[in-house]
Amino acid sequence: MKLGFFLIAALLQHWLFVSDIHLDPYASGSRIRAYHPGDTAEPLWKSALREMRARVPDARVIVLGGDMLAHDFASLARRNGASPETAAIATAKGIAAGLAAAFPRAQFIVALGNNDDPCGDYRSEIGGSYQNALARVWEPLVDRNGAAPGFAAQFVRGGYYTVKLPGNERAIVLNSVLWSFVYRGSCSGSARNPGASELTWLREQLGRPGSGRDVVVMHIPVGYDALSTTTTHRFLAVPFLNGPADRALLDMFGDDSRIAFALAAHVHRYAFRIAGDVPMLIGSSISPVYRNNPAFYALEVDGAGTLHDVVPYVYDLMDGDWHVQPSFDATYGVDDFTTANLKAISARIERDPSLREKWIEAYDVWSWRMGDIADHRWRVFWCAQTEQNGGYAACAGTQNRFATVVAVAVVALLVALAGLGVLIRRKFIVRR
Repeated sequence: MKLGFFLIAALLQHWLFVSDIHLDPYASGSRIRAYHPGDTAEPLWKSALREMRARVPDARVIVLGGDMLAHDFASLARRNGASPETAAIATAKGIAAGLAAAFPRAQFIVALGNNDDPCGDYRSEIGGSYQNALARVWEPLVDRNGAAPGFAAQFVRGGYYTVKLPGNERAIVLNSVLWSFVYRGSCSGSARNPGASELTWLREQLGRPGSGRDVVVMHIPVGYDALSTTTTHRFLAVPFLNGPADRALLDMFGDDSRIAFALAAHVHRYAFRIAGDVPMLIGSSISPVYRNNPAFYALEVDGAGTLHDVVPYVYDLMDGDWHVQPSFDATYGVDDFTTANLKAISARIERDPSLREKWIEAYDVWSWRMGDIADHRWRVFWCAQTEQNGGYAACAGTQNRFATVVAVAVVALLVALAGLGVLIRRKFIVRR
């Protein structure tokens, strides 16, 4: 048994998972502020780069989970007298150059997020000048050692592509913005339904014969948005993706024999969920815009594509320093990040208040000013881990609330109609 453990340890690759950088090239000031959070200023990004290099110097793979640009980037650029597209490309070049210098031999995976196109939030250009320029920025890193010779041609048709990884696996990189519940269309209008084309492409990729397993990378995850659901006071179960796309993805993810694990981001929180039968890790952000501590994650992955552990490195906004937090395995007492283990962990979180407290602390990225998961609504977030289909509404209690609202509305309407009938009757009697 010990020999097997040491063999696995020797074969493990160290990956870095970094997402939601939201770099603001116009942010002023030299210190990282705790009490007035905004998107990532240059000092924070440089600090994160130094820490990543120091903590995981031998990173074989670096995954960028999307959202490189600051929120409302176009307005920021215009207020500073710059063209949004020119400024966006310059920002991407700066991020790429910093990472290339820090990790000159690593393999890169880059996904697009809903804030990665200067033409607007939840927009994604198809084949235009900006996407072509962006492909040229990332191609030298993604195609290192000939890992993705067709990257540029694939990327410009919609931001999705495949790349060979150092082991016997492949990354399938998706542009889930095209399937977003609030997708606002292609910037150029050159594609009528790019999301449908991407689903067709994904089916083809998963259906191809191969000896290795796939790692799926996407920015916006499948399933339900727990925070937005609580914002509606549980009157609505708010999805991340549109219904047809979400159902199609969950169906394709229904057999984990081909997909080893999936990585997603977008929520600026540290979480996990089961997508079909695939274990999905959701990484939090570098940007502290939502009062969350900035963080990045070191992953331990073997050559067959199994994710063995996740180690968070977190910048504490209060003490102004980076700290390593307990690994996923240490927190939950498991050996690997697998579907079976995630199901067991989720069941334990429901019945064990002390473990639930650790889960909440990690979800909030150890940030004392967040508190998304209050005592009275923790189930809304807990249900999102395992209930990705119609069962979420019942689990989170949105069905009961919606039914109550409908019942109250019907009663109110009937009362109003009855009152109107009385008034009409009285008028009729008086006239008569």
